[in-house]
Amino acid sequence: MSKIKHISFDLDGTLIDSFPIMKVAWESSMVDLNLNCGFSEYKKHVGVPFPTILELLDLSSYEKDLSKLYFSHTKRLAGDVKTFYGARDVFNWASKIGISTSIITAKPRENAELLCDKLNIPVNFLVCGDDHRHGKPNAFVADAVLEKFDVLPSEVLYVGDMAVDFQFALNVGMRFVFFDGNGINRLPDNIVNEIETISCLTELMSYSRS
Repeated sequence: MSKIKHISFDLDGTLIDSFPIMKVAWESSMVDLNLNCGFSEYKKHVGVPFPTILELLDLSSYEKDLSKLYFSHTKRLAGDVKTFYGARDVFNWASKIGISTSIITAKPRENAELLCDKLNIPVNFLVCGDDHRHGKPNAFVADAVLEKFDVLPSEVLYVGDMAVDFQFALNVGMRFVFFDGNGINRLPDNIVNEIETISCLTELMSYSRS
């Protein structure tokens, strides 16, 4: 197994506990547009680009208005988002031992940068949903990270909380760690692969160059 030279993270549900405000933002957007699609259906697809989610939910015809409303609501509520325990500690630890870091998220850059700044997440590099037309689980989304840090996929650890994160890591060839947040996050029962799992982000410190 290659030594870890880089750790990349998903954002929502992995580094930040943002699902409560996402729920408020989604439900507010549904009311604003007089639509009826529950947050539980939306949440199933979080991690892939927003237009793809709307396509899967048969809401593509509302993409312009929904995108404007939903991300406006999430931006307004950004002050209520908290990091999961140990998030900043992990980035500081990685920096001290020479492991570079990135975040690969489906969030628009404006929202992702706002959150990283507000929450003081000292990440080295950020790849956002509006950087690409097609996002995770497409492997090419990782190209910018691999090129910038001159690392092989096998030297990258990707940490996420959704099935799409697992698929993404497999497609790229990265090592995957599932963050279950002490039972908050769950992978579908039909995934039979043995998957490395952590309950707290500080557990990543035991992966030091292993």
